[in-house]
Amino acid sequence: MRGSSSGSSSSSPWPREALRRLAEDPVTFSKIILGFNPFPYQEKFLRDPGKRIIVCSGRQVGKSTAAAAKAIHFAATREKSIILVVSATLRQSLLIFSKITGFVEGSLLRYSVEKMLRSEIAFKNGSRMIALPCGGGDTLRGYSADLIVLDEAAFMPERVIANVVFPMISATGGYCWMLSTPWDRDHIFYRIWCDETGKWSKYHWPSEFNPLISREFLVEQRELIGEERFMVEFEARFLDDRDSFFPMAMLRRCVEDYEPRLEENSVYGYDPGGRESLAAIVGVKYDQEIGKWRLTYWRAEKCGRYADFNALIYDLHRAAPMERIIVDETGLGGPIVEHLRELGLPVIGVKLTEKVKEELFGRLKLMIERREIILPNDPQLLNHLNCIQYERTRSGGFRFGRRNGTHDDLAYALALALYYRPRRGFLI
Repeated sequence: MRGSSSGSSSSSPWPREALRRLAEDPVTFSKIILGFNPFPYQEKFLRDPGKRIIVCSGRQVGKSTAAAAKAIHFAATREKSIILVVSATLRQSLLIFSKITGFVEGSLLRYSVEKMLRSEIAFKNGSRMIALPCGGGDTLRGYSADLIVLDEAAFMPERVIANVVFPMISATGGYCWMLSTPWDRDHIFYRIWCDETGKWSKYHWPSEFNPLISREFLVEQRELIGEERFMVEFEARFLDDRDSFFPMAMLRRCVEDYEPRLEENSVYGYDPGGRESLAAIVGVKYDQEIGKWRLTYWRAEKCGRYADFNALIYDLHRAAPMERIIVDETGLGGPIVEHLRELGLPVIGVKLTEKVKEELFGRLKLMIERREIILPNDPQLLNHLNCIQYERTRSGGFRFGRRNGTHDDLAYALALALYYRPRRGFLI
């Protein structure tokens, strides 16, 4: 298939009928050329000729792999086509693009490549495949595409999809495939999923579709990550965001593409958790250049003994000395605070009364609304924030809880970290 739209050639070792089948059938192409044997549910997607396709899937069902194979077939059989692979962050777009480069390098198509870079492939038939982060839309402007693959589209800013992505295929009459695990309902991905006009081909792939995923594994994951996050990530179901104190639409405005790194003089919040919750720690630091706070570190896990998690925190402090660590000393938090002081950490203990919780989350929400904080695009962190629910009390205040089957420990750790300012003291 060297540089031609059909791959036929008088000197080709392939029979003409075989070449025709490869060009016309992405499943045959995937099996023979790419060495990829799709499952039946992936075959239906691969053979879909529609210009608008949306896939709402759970984890580990092979949506990115199937999309990579389908996109390569598109490039190989359409001369001079431009294919853009776009995700919320560069890291995510490179993940699916690594599947594309892996397929190409491991197949006969490697002889049809003119140039191959980490984020771009140019074929001898004039087709190009490019991986890009969506960012705020600036990285995409200037491109005109024949196919755009939006991976984890539900986590991309809606304005970028509507105002930048779709216009890029308007002049070419191009194709758009949207792939994602679902999230909330206040997003264009959900509205397209609910569209009944028939303009979009729809595929719902819960994780149980994959025959390689055992029932025992799914049961284990449900217990490990909580009911709500399991419904989203493995059953591919959308969340109702109406009762959230931190709606996803608000959180999205603070999400940026960056890689957190451990830094000295960060301020940490530590929620020790308990029997039914996680131990969680979050570090933040003020970035003078941009005038915003950003996360430098976070971690949440089941912890059998608080001394083990304290040892982790001690190691963090040795690697990058902390400015302060604010700890929830409610209940068992008292002994934990004392232990951290014995280890030489700059600890401040805070008892989380309803009044303090109101001030903690109220301040955090104000910072998010004002976009004074940068959040990484991490599903676990965003879920811990989004699951916080509230109700008004008779005195006009707030009482906080969380959705059943969820964890909110990273939200408390983040709020604690932002409860104190170096050289300024507590906010209240």
